[in-house]
Amino acid sequence: MYISSKGIKFICSLILLYTNCCFSQTYDQTVDPKSLLYNLQEGDSVTYYQCHVEQGVQRLVSASGQTITGKEQAYTITEKYVLIKKAEQFFVRYSNASLTVFPNKKFSGLKIREKEYWQFKQDSTFYLSNTGLKVLLSLENKGREAIEYDYPITKYTTNQIIIKKKKDFKQLVIEGPYIISKLIFR
Repeated sequence: MYISSKGIKFICSLILLYTNCCFSQTYDQTVDPKSLLYNLQEGDSVTYYQCHVEQGVQRLVSASGQTITGKEQAYTITEKYVLIKKAEQFFVRYSNASLTVFPNKKFSGLKIREKEYWQFKQDSTFYLSNTGLKVLLSLENKGREAIEYDYPITKYTTNQIIIKKKKDFKQLVIEGPYIISKLIFR
Protein backbone atom coordinates (compact mmCIF):
# COMPACT_ATOMS: atom_id res chain seq x y z
CA MET A 1 0.00 0.00 0.00
CA TYR A 2 1.39 3.39 -1.01
CA ILE A 3 0.86 6.44 1.22
CA SER A 4 1.67 9.84 -0.23
CA SER A 5 3.81 12.37 1.61
CA LYS A 6 0.65 14.41 2.33
CA GLY A 7 -0.92 11.29 3.85
CA ILE A 8 2.12 10.66 6.03
CA LYS A 9 2.11 14.29 7.20
CA PHE A 10 -1.60 14.05 8.03
CA ILE A 11 -1.14 10.78 9.94
CA CYS A 12 1.76 12.32 11.88
CA SER A 13 -0.35 15.37 12.73
CA LEU A 14 -3.15 13.09 13.95
CA ILE A 15 -0.69 11.19 16.15
CA LEU A 16 0.55 14.48 17.61
CA LEU A 17 -3.02 15.60 18.23
CA TYR A 18 -3.84 12.31 19.98
CA THR A 19 -0.76 12.59 22.23
CA ASN A 20 -1.56 16.20 23.08
CA CYS A 21 -5.17 15.44 24.02
CA CYS A 22 -4.09 14.63 27.57
CA PHE A 23 -3.42 18.32 28.18
CA SER A 24 -6.65 20.20 28.73
CA GLN A 25 -6.97 23.25 26.49
CA THR A 26 -9.77 25.69 26.28
CA TYR A 27 -11.85 25.79 23.14
CA ASP A 28 -10.59 29.11 21.68
CA GLN A 29 -6.91 28.15 22.12
CA THR A 30 -7.47 25.00 20.05
CA VAL A 31 -9.43 26.40 17.11
CA ASP A 32 -7.79 28.05 14.10
CA PRO A 33 -9.28 31.50 13.36
CA LYS A 34 -9.92 30.39 9.73
CA SER A 35 -12.15 27.53 10.93
CA LEU A 36 -15.94 27.80 10.95
CA LEU A 37 -15.73 26.54 14.56
CA TYR A 38 -13.86 29.66 15.63
CA ASN A 39 -15.48 32.22 17.94
CA LEU A 40 -18.79 30.44 18.47
CA GLN A 41 -21.08 31.71 21.22
CA GLU A 42 -23.11 29.59 23.66
CA GLY A 43 -25.87 27.78 21.71
CA ASP A 44 -24.34 28.38 18.25
CA SER A 45 -24.06 25.37 16.00
CA VAL A 46 -22.02 24.10 13.07
CA THR A 47 -23.14 21.19 10.89
CA TYR A 48 -20.71 18.72 9.32
CA TYR A 49 -21.90 16.49 6.50
CA GLN A 50 -19.59 13.77 5.23
CA CYS A 51 -20.27 11.64 2.19
CA HIS A 52 -17.90 8.76 1.48
CA VAL A 53 -17.93 5.65 -0.68
CA GLU A 54 -17.56 2.11 0.65
CA GLN A 55 -17.94 -1.35 -0.84
CA GLY A 56 -20.78 -3.31 0.68
CA VAL A 57 -23.57 -5.81 0.33
CA GLN A 58 -27.06 -4.51 0.97
CA ARG A 59 -29.50 -6.77 2.80
CA LEU A 60 -33.20 -5.94 2.85
CA VAL A 61 -35.87 -7.53 5.03
CA SER A 62 -39.36 -7.03 3.57
CA ALA A 63 -42.53 -6.53 5.59
CA SER A 64 -43.42 -10.18 4.96
CA GLY A 65 -40.11 -11.33 6.46
CA GLN A 66 -38.35 -12.22 3.21
CA THR A 67 -34.63 -11.40 3.18
CA ILE A 68 -33.19 -10.13 -0.10
CA THR A 69 -29.42 -9.88 -0.47
CA GLY A 70 -27.80 -7.96 -3.31
CA LYS A 71 -24.35 -8.25 -4.79
CA GLU A 72 -21.35 -6.27 -3.54
CA GLN A 73 -21.16 -2.79 -5.00
CA ALA A 74 -20.08 0.73 -4.12
CA TYR A 75 -22.45 2.71 -1.88
CA THR A 76 -22.31 6.27 -0.69
CA ILE A 77 -22.83 6.82 3.02
CA THR A 78 -23.87 10.29 4.13
CA GLU A 79 -23.44 11.26 7.79
CA LYS A 80 -24.44 14.43 9.61
CA TYR A 81 -22.97 15.90 12.79
CA VAL A 82 -24.61 18.94 14.38
CA LEU A 83 -22.16 20.46 16.88
CA ILE A 84 -23.78 22.78 19.42
CA LYS A 85 -21.52 24.83 21.68
CA LYS A 86 -22.36 24.39 25.37
CA ALA A 87 -19.93 26.13 27.73
CA GLU A 88 -16.47 24.97 26.63
CA GLN A 89 -17.70 21.75 25.00
CA PHE A 90 -19.61 20.64 21.93
CA PHE A 91 -22.78 18.59 22.19
CA VAL A 92 -23.16 16.46 19.03
CA ARG A 93 -26.29 15.09 17.38
CA TYR A 94 -25.19 12.36 14.96
CA SER A 95 -27.46 11.28 12.10
CA ASN A 96 -27.03 9.23 8.95
CA ALA A 97 -28.97 8.86 5.71
CA SER A 98 -30.03 5.81 3.79
CA LEU A 99 -27.45 4.18 1.55
CA THR A 100 -27.31 5.48 -1.99
CA VAL A 101 -25.96 3.49 -4.89
CA PHE A 102 -22.71 5.14 -5.99
CA PRO A 103 -22.29 7.78 -7.34
CA ASN A 104 -24.20 10.26 -5.22
CA LYS A 105 -24.89 13.39 -7.25
CA LYS A 106 -27.23 14.91 -4.62
CA PHE A 107 -24.56 15.62 -1.97
CA SER A 108 -23.65 19.08 -3.28
CA GLY A 109 -27.26 20.20 -2.70
CA LEU A 110 -26.61 20.14 1.05
CA LYS A 111 -24.62 23.36 0.87
CA ILE A 112 -27.77 25.21 -0.17
CA ARG A 113 -30.39 23.55 2.04
CA GLU A 114 -30.95 20.10 3.46
CA LYS A 115 -33.85 18.40 1.69
CA GLU A 116 -36.45 16.04 3.18
CA TYR A 117 -35.58 13.28 0.70
CA TRP A 118 -32.15 12.88 2.32
CA GLN A 119 -34.00 11.07 5.12
CA PHE A 120 -31.49 11.73 7.89
CA LYS A 121 -32.26 9.66 10.97
CA GLN A 122 -30.76 10.68 14.31
CA ASP A 123 -28.61 7.85 15.59
CA SER A 124 -26.94 9.13 18.77
CA THR A 125 -25.97 12.15 20.87
CA PHE A 126 -22.75 12.71 22.80
CA TYR A 127 -20.25 15.32 23.95
CA LEU A 128 -17.29 15.74 21.61
CA SER A 129 -13.93 15.01 23.22
CA ASN A 130 -10.89 17.24 22.74
CA THR A 131 -9.49 14.52 20.48
CA GLY A 132 -12.67 14.54 18.38
CA LEU A 133 -12.47 18.32 18.04
CA LYS A 134 -8.86 18.07 16.90
CA VAL A 135 -9.83 15.42 14.32
CA LEU A 136 -12.48 17.74 12.86
CA LEU A 137 -10.05 20.65 12.75
CA SER A 138 -7.39 18.45 11.09
CA LEU A 139 -9.85 17.36 8.40
CA GLU A 140 -10.88 20.98 7.79
CA ASN A 141 -7.22 21.94 7.35
CA LYS A 142 -6.38 18.87 5.23
CA GLY A 143 -9.29 19.15 2.79
CA ARG A 144 -8.99 21.05 -0.44
CA GLU A 145 -11.76 23.40 -1.51
CA ALA A 146 -14.10 21.69 -3.97
CA ILE A 147 -14.49 23.17 -7.43
CA GLU A 148 -17.53 22.83 -9.70
CA TYR A 149 -16.41 19.45 -11.08
CA ASP A 150 -15.97 18.04 -7.55
CA TYR A 151 -19.48 18.74 -6.29
CA PRO A 152 -21.07 15.35 -7.09
CA ILE A 153 -19.50 12.30 -5.44
CA THR A 154 -17.79 10.46 -8.31
CA LYS A 155 -14.93 7.98 -8.70
CA TYR A 156 -12.50 10.93 -8.51
CA THR A 157 -13.93 12.51 -5.34
CA THR A 158 -15.15 9.69 -3.10
CA ASN A 159 -14.76 11.46 0.25
CA GLN A 160 -16.11 14.95 0.89
CA ILE A 161 -17.16 17.14 3.79
CA ILE A 162 -19.54 20.09 3.82
CA ILE A 163 -19.25 22.36 6.87
CA LYS A 164 -22.11 24.83 7.43
CA LYS A 165 -22.37 27.66 9.91
CA LYS A 166 -25.52 29.67 9.20
CA LYS A 167 -24.92 31.05 5.67
CA ASP A 168 -21.18 30.31 5.62
CA PHE A 169 -20.05 26.95 4.30
CA LYS A 170 -17.07 25.03 2.97
CA GLN A 171 -17.18 21.99 0.70
CA LEU A 172 -13.91 20.10 0.97
CA VAL A 173 -12.54 17.08 -0.86
CA ILE A 174 -10.66 14.81 1.56
CA GLU A 175 -7.89 12.72 -0.01
CA GLY A 176 -7.63 9.36 1.72
CA PRO A 177 -9.81 7.11 3.88
CA TYR A 178 -10.47 9.63 6.67
CA ILE A 179 -14.00 8.97 7.92
CA ILE A 180 -15.20 11.12 10.83
CA SER A 181 -17.24 8.35 12.46
CA LYS A 182 -14.28 5.95 12.39
CA LEU A 183 -11.91 8.59 13.81
CA ILE A 184 -14.25 9.88 16.56
CA PHE A 185 -16.08 6.70 17.65
CA ARG A 186 -12.96 4.56 18.24
